[in-house]
Amino acid sequence: LMKGQCKAVGSSLRKRRGPPGSRRKISHARVKGKGQLKLSIEVQGRLLVLHVMEAKGLMGKECRTCDSYVKMSIVPDTDWKSRQKTKTVPDSKNPVFHEHFLFPVQEEDEQKCLLVTVWNRERNSRQSELIGCMSFGVKSLLTLDKEVSGWYYLLGEDLGRTKHLKVAMQR
Repeated sequence: LMKGQCKAVGSSLRKRRGPPGSRRKISHARVKGKGQLKLSIEVQGRLLVLHVMEAKGLMGKECRTCDSYVKMSIVPDTDWKSRQKTKTVPDSKNPVFHEHFLFPVQEEDEQKCLLVTVWNRERNSRQSELIGCMSFGVKSLLTLDKEVSGWYYLLGEDLGRTKHLKVAMQR
């Protein structure tokens, strides 16, 4: 269910993890209420093609609708060149983005993660609050024989920086 654990994680996150290779169960309470993001990641040689489609169930502070946008980057990154973002979709709990982003992958990037974060831009300031995030190991994306596609839960920052969790299909 949870694949793509990333080794390049800050030391503060390492303390809370079990032994290497162990998988932590994610309780429903930790994903409830943050929303979901629909995306696909396709590999074309040494290029990751990320299609950010839409989100649903996004909530800002005080349970208002969001002015949301999605930021993506290969982390840890030393410069800002790998960071990209969607346009901001105003006043929507269910924004539609349909934007494509290209991430060329160098050999040194294989031990890194593709971090996807969803933000709410505060109306009367330039500040943004993190709604949720998820990450995918670059090496696991390059070696997959199928494209990553579908709805994923937005996780809290501590979990989302190391994992992604696909939404189970409703039967």
